[in-house]
Amino acid sequence: MALALPEAQRRVRALLREHFAPGVGEIRPLAGGEFSRAFAFDAPDGAFVVRVSTSPHAAEVYAKDEWAYRHFAAPGLPIPRVVARGEEGGLQFAISERVAGERLEMIPPAERPVLFPALLDTLDAIVAVEVGGTRGYGPWSAIGDGEAATWRDFLVAVAENRTEGYYQDWHALFRDSFLERDLFDALYRRMLRLADFCPEERHLLHCDLHFDNILSDGRRITGVIDWGNAGYGDPLYDVAWLGRVNALGETFVDPALLDARYGAAPHYRERIACYELALGLDDLRFYAKTGRREQYEAIKSQLLALITPTG
Repeated sequence: MALALPEAQRRVRALLREHFAPGVGEIRPLAGGEFSRAFAFDAPDGAFVVRVSTSPHAAEVYAKDEWAYRHFAAPGLPIPRVVARGEEGGLQFAISERVAGERLEMIPPAERPVLFPALLDTLDAIVAVEVGGTRGYGPWSAIGDGEAATWRDFLVAVAENRTEGYYQDWHALFRDSFLERDLFDALYRRMLRLADFCPEERHLLHCDLHFDNILSDGRRITGVIDWGNAGYGDPLYDVAWLGRVNALGETFVDPALLDARYGAAPHYRERIACYELALGLDDLRFYAKTGRREQYEAIKSQLLALITPTG
């Protein structure tokens, strides 16, 4: 988990003295992710954000942010430039230019819908990125290649035990936590049947289009951040991400708006349902690993609705 705020502030001040001394202004805490603390600050040559983490996975996440900027940033896909990253005293860090605007999460829900067309334009810009110089499907490494040989391999892998990384030996959760094997297996079988409808398309995916990772100035999308989960595959995977209901009962984008824009794609309903299940299975193991029973039960109810006959 992320460093405690006072400890993070102390270590960030020391870090910035090394990289920007002596002209760093006030260090202001920002909302962070699961594993990082983020701070805004001003320096003589601009406005910046620094993220710090003690997680062993942070170095790869920050490297992917730098890769995304260098290879994918475009006028229609604003990605902040990473100006420095590294490790100091066991602390992984990345310093990026700060873009205008604030996270969509901070914009009142009633004011968000006006931004949705621009958000979907940004999603289309992600899909349009040229990825011909890379290979593979699913999450890509710091050098830009996906870890799976096919898109189906990526989907199937959600049930595989891991020998390394964040989900190393996660099957132990079936024994040591509230993660239910029978439930997981039933949802997984349904996902596999739906995967037969999913094409082997290969486009850039963000894979974490939470409103904490999208910035806006109220008129346009000004930044897409946190590329740590990014990969390659069927672009409807990100569409499913935006249209699903999260553990708080919130839907990011009205599914009707997504249907109107993307619903003509072949086997649209089956593909969206497949990806909702794939994302939900990942949620179940994440909430079990982090001990969040309430969120686990909320996602469980939504997933059961996807496999329960109606009528």
